[in-house]
Amino acid sequence: MTVNELAEEVGNPDPPPLSYGQLLRLDQLLPVARVHEEDPDWTLFLATHQSCEIWFAIVLCHLEAAGRALRAGDGTVAAHRVEALPQMMRVLNDQFDALSTLTPEAFARVRARLGNTSGFQSVQWREIEFLCGLRDERLLLTHGLTEADRERLRARLAAPSVADSLARYRAAGPPAAALDRVHAALLGFDEAVVTWRGRHAALAERFLGDAPGTAGSEGADYLWRAARRRLFPMVWPGG
Repeated sequence: MTVNELAEEVGNPDPPPLSYGQLLRLDQLLPVARVHEEDPDWTLFLATHQSCEIWFAIVLCHLEAAGRALRAGDGTVAAHRVEALPQMMRVLNDQFDALSTLTPEAFARVRARLGNTSGFQSVQWREIEFLCGLRDERLLLTHGLTEADRERLRARLAAPSVADSLARYRAAGPPAAALDRVHAALLGFDEAVVTWRGRHAALAERFLGDAPGTAGSEGADYLWRAARRRLFPMVWPGG
């Protein structure tokens, strides 16, 4: 029973404020987060990846808001939403720093438990790429995705990307200062993603060398190639 339901039952029109734990729903979150696993290394691996997925969801919210603002002709709001993203990517980099504390032996044990599971299957990260405009439909065939996962990605493909929205905003002839701010914000985010991809590749190479990644992925070689991709090539010099 929630606090509001309890207050209604006892006839109190003004329920007490939620406690810190109630506000964050820790009684639901912590069991789902599997923070009480017996192996601390396994717990660390799970928690860092779950944290990344939470941040991916927040990044998606900001990108969606930026796209809507661009389509509405509001470059100020769009830039404001995107300007927050590099700091979020720095927080995501910190997850790799935490994972780097694993010993090679601990990582080998974690990897053995993963089986066919791979971060390559992160649907939210693919949604971020698709939403920005980096759309590779071959990723719909990724092993391990459910049909619901693929439907989410198809929906992203069918919707306007941020790159599409930027092109529309540019074509409308916005004030130069507003357009410059949008370009700078998108460039800052894209650069932060390049740094994050590179950190991921370096960590994979540290643990795997040139060996394949989990679920048969190409490991560090693939991640280094991915670091050369640009979400918004049009805002880089020469774009």
